[in-house]
Amino acid sequence: MRRRMSEVKPVGALAFVLLMVTGGQMAPAQSLPPVVTVIENGSAGSNVQVRVGQELDVRLAANPTTGYTWQYRPDPPPLLRSTSRRFEPSATGSPPLPGAGGVQVFAFEAPAAGTAHLHFEYRRGEAGAPARSMDLEVTVLP
Repeated sequence: MRRRMSEVKPVGALAFVLLMVTGGQMAPAQSLPPVVTVIENGSAGSNVQVRVGQELDVRLAANPTTGYTWQYRPDPPPLLRSTSRRFEPSATGSPPLPGAGGVQVFAFEAPAAGTAHLHFEYRRGEAGAPARSMDLEVTVLP
């Protein structure tokens, strides 16, 4: 049985128009970026939001040849799971130039919703005051 266009219900007509406009293809759902990156900007504290399952990379300027490195202390119990820690030299070339600085990267995974406080200190060993520090409030959304 054939229906004339005037007999098509408004919802059906809207769906028909959408199919015609999009060429019959629906846009895919937008996905979240797999990694959220925070770069130290010299501020005392920062806030960031990630979703459960996303990775968080915290990138901190560093020069380990001076004896200083960034140290991370989680709030107990830690909400974020530390997945890696690495140094990326800023100088190009292989091998990197001696004494060249770069970025120390801390990678975290967010397995559950909640709020976490990350505290980083740039220091030589455990003794003495840190040369710099950074605090980051992380909200993990469902």
